[in-house]
Amino acid sequence: MNIRKASINDLDGIVDISNKMMDFHCSFDPYYCIYREYEDSKEFYKEELQKEDRLFVVAEDENNRIVGFASAAITSIPNTSAPVIGTLISNFVLDDYRKKGIGTAFFNKRMEWLKEHNVKHVEMSVDANNKYALNLWKKFGFKEYYYRLKKDL
Repeated sequence: MNIRKASINDLDGIVDISNKMMDFHCSFDPYYCIYREYEDSKEFYKEELQKEDRLFVVAEDENNRIVGFASAAITSIPNTSAPVIGTLISNFVLDDYRKKGIGTAFFNKRMEWLKEHNVKHVEMSVDANNKYALNLWKKFGFKEYYYRLKKDL
């Protein structure tokens, strides 16, 4: 398994995995499916991959096929003393490749990158129904501090 920084050449593989990630999240709650209506995911990821304050990492199998990706971002508020915040955004691995250390490798790559950029605080979001992911993030030391609620109208 090869874990590396993604490039624009990985766009199609990332979009494919992203679509599978969307299917996965829609299985938790159909609410996630609304994002399919508003986003051209290929254009979105093309722009994201080129931003300096973003990191994408991919996992490739022995055939150089992308089997997972993860991303992180750095956010700051200019002209304030607010701290620079790191955000773990996406993290998804295909079913057949789970529980093989890819999630841990993704976490380590992103944390290393955030530390290199002097980030002191890291945030992330996870679906409340995704118990496996909740346990994984808690294993890495994340703690609950904020609840986000939704209501359909």
